[in-house]
Amino acid sequence: MRSYTGVLFDLDGTLINSEGLGMEAYNYGIRKILNRDLDEHEKLYLLGKPFKALKELFPFLSLLETERIIEETLGYYKKYNHNIKEYSGIREMLQSLKGNGFKLGIVTAKLKQNAEKELQNTGLMSFFEVILSKEDCLDFKPSPIPLLQLAEKLNLKPSDCFYVGDQPTDIQATHAANMTSIAALWGEGKKERLFPLNPTYLFDSPSQIVTLLLN
Repeated sequence: MRSYTGVLFDLDGTLINSEGLGMEAYNYGIRKILNRDLDEHEKLYLLGKPFKALKELFPFLSLLETERIIEETLGYYKKYNHNIKEYSGIREMLQSLKGNGFKLGIVTAKLKQNAEKELQNTGLMSFFEVILSKEDCLDFKPSPIPLLQLAEKLNLKPSDCFYVGDQPTDIQATHAANMTSIAALWGEGKKERLFPLNPTYLFDSPSQIVTLLLN
């Protein structure tokens, strides 16, 4: 294997178990404003995506309705996000990678306030040199732009980086950025959705990343 120096991560559904709460919050916002629940197709479409996906999924929404859904969604999410935890094995993986000199970073479409709160609550913040959140990103996955932004801030070549994520947009962005992809199946990632995108690696456990890079 060629030499790698950086391991970059998605946040929700990859490092922390926040996707479930995120979908509950989305559904709460939709129910409050549209008086209905999200169906399974709609939930799958919104999973792991920024708020602009609302307009893509519901083009009939007025600007006011969209703003109200976002407000209700964020309010619900912030009320409960103190309960979010990291997945089993994440802390040990990050300790091993950090201790062996890898540069670690995060790209997420989540608001900075929420991302930092959840990383602080779980005690994971100190492992990462750079965290790019919604306010920092010039575009969002599946665009490669936020991944390239992160690599530049870490002073890394894209070809020297892994990117670890749980959604199809993560794999698409990784390949477009000329990085090596790791599809994370220990959280929200589903093999049937990720395998067709030909990720470089499909891993069931964070420990497999350590084995790959350090053994």
